[in-house]
Amino acid sequence: DVARVKAMRGHLGDEFPLMADANMKWTVEEAIRAARALQPFDLTWLEEPTIPDDVAGHARILQAGGVPIAAGENLRSLWEFKPYIAGGALSYAEPDVTNCGGVTSFMKIARLAEAFNIPVTSHGAHDITVHLLAACPNRSYLEAHGFGLDRYIEHPLVLEQGMAIAPDRPGHGIAFDWTGLERLGAA
Repeated sequence: DVARVKAMRGHLGDEFPLMADANMKWTVEEAIRAARALQPFDLTWLEEPTIPDDVAGHARILQAGGVPIAAGENLRSLWEFKPYIAGGALSYAEPDVTNCGGVTSFMKIARLAEAFNIPVTSHGAHDITVHLLAACPNRSYLEAHGFGLDRYIEHPLVLEQGMAIAPDRPGHGIAFDWTGLERLGAA
């Protein structure tokens, strides 16, 4: 992992934001060792270093590892985010609008993070989340996946000079390309 992060940092240069995602792979002790080994590469964050149930473990990793921690894509409610945010267990709150309780819960989580001076990022559903982050004064990064759904949306997410542009269409702004979906047998 260290060799991969080192290679990416060398490829991207020092000014480019670099994140690493452990995807809940490590124990707390392994995550602390990994975070310390990754310190020289100036990560924007280390994402989900351990299982999402371990709030105290995330706090230990953040304190002892020396790199910012992003977490929350597997948390399901404002009430699951609260101990993370209030307990100093993350550097970036990362709700996923599709599993944290929807738009209202996402915005409540973002406001709670704002109250603790913590930036909010996102996980998944970037065509919806771009609107939500645009409304958050403590927004940071929009995670955009290349799952191919954009081929079946009339107006996919627009990126300009590395920035996501929130559409000004009403509602969530997503209209499906039903003709494209029919070819898949999905309509």
